[in-house]
Amino acid sequence: MRTQTGFVLAGICLLFTAGCGGVAPTANYSTVTLLRVSGAVTLDGKPLPAAVVTFDAEDGQFSYGLTDSNGKFSLQFDSAKSGVTPGQKTVRISTTRKILGLNSKEDGGGEDSGGEGESSKSPRPTELVPARYNQKSNLFVEVSSSKKHFEFPLVSK
Repeated sequence: MRTQTGFVLAGICLLFTAGCGGVAPTANYSTVTLLRVSGAVTLDGKPLPAAVVTFDAEDGQFSYGLTDSNGKFSLQFDSAKSGVTPGQKTVRISTTRKILGLNSKEDGGGEDSGGEGESSKSPRPTELVPARYNQKSNLFVEVSSSKKHFEFPLVSK
C-alpha cells in the first residue's frame, strides 16, 4: 500500500513539474477584435498623472493603461497587445491600483488592496480619485470603431 501511494504521489509531482517548464502559452489574437483606444484624464481641471485607467467588460475582461504627466493614456489588452474589445465598458480610474507590469513589479490587485504582504510600517497611498470613478464607478462608455478617444474630466468634490 505504501509503495502504491509513493508511485501515485511521484506521478502527480511529475505532472505538475512537466507543466511548469515548457513554453509559455500564446494568445490567438486572430479571434479577438481589438480597437486602439486612447484618452485623457483630468482631476479638477488639471492633468492626472500616474493613474491606472481600466475599461472593464461585463465578462470580467479588461484593458488597462497608465496616464502620463499630461493625463494621457493608451490602453493595453495584455502585456503583448494594445487595444480594447468593442462594446459597453465600465471605466475605473485610480491612483492607488497596481497592475503587474504596468506600474508594479508585484501583482497588487484592485484599489486599496493593501494589508496582506505589505509592511505595516509603510503608509498606504491615498486615493486621489473619488470612489464614483473607480471602486463604485459611474463612468460608462461604448467602444466602437467610430468612438476610440475618451476624455474624463473628473471632479474631486
